[in-house]
Amino acid sequence: MREHTDLHRRLLCHKQSRRWSEDEYGITFDCVDIYKQPAFDHPLLKNHTLQSMNKNPSSETVKLPRRCPRGTVLIRRTTREDLIREKQIQRTKRIDLKEDTVTVEAYTAGVSFSDLNESVKFYGISAILDVYQLSGVLDTQTSATQIVVNKGETGPLDYRNVVQAGFHVHHEAEGDNLTHLFTYWTTDGYQKTGCFNIHCAGFIQTSERVTPGLVYTLSNLALSIFKDPKTSNWMLVNDKEWIGYWPKEIFNNLADSSQIQLSATASSPTDQPSPPTGNGELGGASFKNITVLNGELNPYPPYVQHAETFLDIGKPFYEAVYNVDSGLFYGGPGGWKPAPQNPPSSISHR
Repeated sequence: MREHTDLHRRLLCHKQSRRWSEDEYGITFDCVDIYKQPAFDHPLLKNHTLQSMNKNPSSETVKLPRRCPRGTVLIRRTTREDLIREKQIQRTKRIDLKEDTVTVEAYTAGVSFSDLNESVKFYGISAILDVYQLSGVLDTQTSATQIVVNKGETGPLDYRNVVQAGFHVHHEAEGDNLTHLFTYWTTDGYQKTGCFNIHCAGFIQTSERVTPGLVYTLSNLALSIFKDPKTSNWMLVNDKEWIGYWPKEIFNNLADSSQIQLSATASSPTDQPSPPTGNGELGGASFKNITVLNGELNPYPPYVQHAETFLDIGKPFYEAVYNVDSGLFYGGPGGWKPAPQNPPSSISHR
């Protein structure tokens, strides 16, 4: 059974919290007791010990009047409409890297780092993502830029574990067509477990001022996802702000990562031209300062990273070019509309 927290319990949690108020986009945030947040409704987290986080100052990322009081965390209020849209996403599998439905197609471009059946194991990655307030994405479409940490991607779906974070324009997930910071996780290849942001129990929020689901207004996003060597939790950090983490207890196959991707995904019904990605120009957006991490959280040298670019749809619709020194350059105006029963071929090169 999908791990959505009962709506009544969520509303009760919000009533017991200190209300934050609406931001200028009409989104309501609450300051919730850190020990009473929705994540702890997950049955595997009943005995979880909250991990303490560094409290370094960060720059403003959202226009809110103040941070939450000490001992509470900032959480976007989950509405009934949010949960309805989340169920629709699960039915269409619109969050997956590859679509297997007839009515919706996803086109992905980026670079992957994989172990290629060797002894190399990945424990994290950091990168600086260009962020754009992208227009031209319809309510039925999505455009996402993300870091995706995989394990079990070539095995049974029930053991494909994924954590991902980045920014997207995704009306079904967020309720508007603005650019939002987002997270996602799954432990069964996007079948029944996991969700966006904090729409279900799992991701533990620790920041008093930055939370998944907020409208992101800065021009870049300095993201790090890595496994804490002491606790084995998977951490999410933006610049110096420790946003939160995915606790080890919710995973069945994420002791390390066998593949990490930096990518942009455009998703659209097949009867509509595909949406833009990046800044809407070919190769106009980038991931820079890319660092792949080993178990001691030190950088791996390039020769063990096995970098491979992938591009489902090429020019003039999308582009992806990776250089070990300068980073990944991607993006495009979109506009692809597949012919009936004539799926596009995939382009891949080292």
